[in-house]
Amino acid sequence: MACIRSHRDRSTCSMCPLCGKALDSKQEFNINRTIRDIAEDIKRKRIQEKPEVSCDSCPKKKMRIAVKSCLHCGTSFCKTHLEPHETAEKLMKHKLINPVKNLDEYICKNHDRPLDLYCRDDQTAICQFCTESDHKNHNTVPLEEESLKLLMNKKIAVQQKIQDKLRKIKEIKHSTRFNKQAKEREIEENIKFFKDIFEKSNAELLELTEEKHKETERRGEELIGELDEEIRELKTRQTELEQLSNPMDFTQIINLLHNPIYTKRSNNISISAHEHGRILRKTISRLQSVLDEKMRETVGRELRSIQRYAVDVTLDPDTAHPELMLSANGKEVWNTGKSQKIPDTPKRFNHCSCVLGMNGFSSQTFYYEVQVSGKTEWDLGVAKESIDRKGEIGLNPENGYWTVWLRNRDEFAANDQLAVPLTLKEKPVKVGVFVDFQEGLVSFYDVEARYHIYSFTGQSFPEKLYPYFSPGEYEEGQNSPPLIITPVDSIE
Repeated sequence: MACIRSHRDRSTCSMCPLCGKALDSKQEFNINRTIRDIAEDIKRKRIQEKPEVSCDSCPKKKMRIAVKSCLHCGTSFCKTHLEPHETAEKLMKHKLINPVKNLDEYICKNHDRPLDLYCRDDQTAICQFCTESDHKNHNTVPLEEESLKLLMNKKIAVQQKIQDKLRKIKEIKHSTRFNKQAKEREIEENIKFFKDIFEKSNAELLELTEEKHKETERRGEELIGELDEEIRELKTRQTELEQLSNPMDFTQIINLLHNPIYTKRSNNISISAHEHGRILRKTISRLQSVLDEKMRETVGRELRSIQRYAVDVTLDPDTAHPELMLSANGKEVWNTGKSQKIPDTPKRFNHCSCVLGMNGFSSQTFYYEVQVSGKTEWDLGVAKESIDRKGEIGLNPENGYWTVWLRNRDEFAANDQLAVPLTLKEKPVKVGVFVDFQEGLVSFYDVEARYHIYSFTGQSFPEKLYPYFSPGEYEEGQNSPPLIITPVDSIE
């Protein structure tokens, strides 16, 4: 501030040496406090990042900044006090390093000598005297040599990681391009599928309607022809009746009784209008069959893609309700209807007849399949590790359960915040359970029918999830078949 003020006062035509603007003689200079604070903050951070080391030989009142630290002397020196190490022959052999505050960490605690060697056997820095005691006959090399080697290895490792990341980026870009092409192809195929199927259905509907219309017209013409013939017969009969004498004699009365008036057809002759409704129903039914087959094909493709995330699930006997029996291989569970005398550990369910898988999963995608045939009730899904296992259980996501169940032989439901009744085309034999942590997704599939049962979406899984099973109640033997964890075989 004084410098710029002096420059202004001494110059006849004073100008700012930086921007070239004329300086007003009456102008007062003020400190730009914002810039000052920023500059001071930068200086402070630099000091924190690289703390200064003081010279140990300078008096406290005139302490200078150290430029080197000596490992033999265990002291840091400023430029002036470092001079003997640069001139004296014995001191010139001392090991000097850039100034550090924690100098003790560079000196052997056992021998007070510089740590100038590296023991590869014990992977630690040592001094020369250590090679004659604890590290005798060990594979030792100069510390600087090992440091250079380590640095080189680190550089190679970093470079390798960079190459790996670049390769991954390349793979992602390729995958993105492939996915874009696949998406465009899928959109094109889907549009073509629906266009073709509806055009075909529309053509079939028009053809059937036209055929039915022609058939109706043909039938109508036949009926009209038959009715015209009957009208002619009736008119002939009418003429005959008019020719009868009045009053009729006995012979005419007998002939009249023996020749009643009749027609070949009923008076209720009509053209049915319900045929058109039946044609539409048949067309829609045929369309539904095609859509069902397309759905099976789509779900089958979806199942093939998620079956590669199959995991090996084994039941955890320490969590099983006392009435449940597990097979020796831990793949089957059924309700015996009789409580066993086993310890009521914190992990065990003591009220609801259920059991968890042995291993939990976190931050990954996994899939498993369970055979459920022959049962009147069952529960399947996943549960959080921290669920309450004592007393009655509310099966819903809020309580840490994502499940579907069967009740009363044919009543299916998904246990969301509110129970969601499910209408399935057929009773599942094998159910697939799929979990995607990243997508917050839990999905259930009828594996053999290739049918999507239900999905919980937009979920959050802050902890491990465990496969959850309940074979249901014993029901006097009516529900005795086991739930069986089966190997995952890719569907055809």
